Amino acid sequence: MSLDAKALGAIARKQPILCVCGLVSVILLAVIYLRFDLSSDQQAELGQKNEDLKRYRSNLANSAQLAEQVEAVVKANQLVQDRAIRPGDLAKNLQYFYHIEAETGVKYSELRPGAAAAAKGAAAGIYVPVNFTLTVTGDFPKIITFLRQLERGERFYRLNTMTATQTTSEVILNLNLDLLGQP
Repeated sequence: MSLDAKALGAIARKQPILCVCGLVSVILLAVIYLRFDLSSDQQAELGQKNEDLKRYRSNLANSAQLAEQVEAVVKANQLVQDRAIRPGDLAKNLQYFYHIEAETGVKYSELRPGAAAAAKGAAAGIYVPVNFTLTVTGDFPKIITFLRQLERGERFYRLNTMTATQTTSEVILNLNLDLLGQP
């Protein structure tokens, strides 16, 4: 039983609704098949758009107080800059330590600046460490007072090394520390 054009035409005349439904079904199946690949791409694009929308909404919500936050960060940065030293002002930097010595009653047997700050950090515009080596002599309460004064002082510091030795009446404290310096 072969189907040729005449036979198909005869079937179409006898059953027009069936032929139209069959033709529409074939066309719909072809469209669904062809659009199936596009659907996954569109789903991925929709997911990306939803992520972008969430990010935009989050940015809008977070930007409500942006001016106040920027002002707070600027104030905090100014406070840090006020407490940082200038590496080139050797006399002022040493005066900071002499001031602590006068307040606490300890004696320095050695106070010297260490290696110069890294030029790479200064060129990048970030804060640089300014190294100092100290040898402090005093009785135990004075040494503790010195350390507290150093900790509560107006300058930020990082203690690199510390060794303490005790003689009969005194404590000798060797410190290597970095003060926060402006570029």
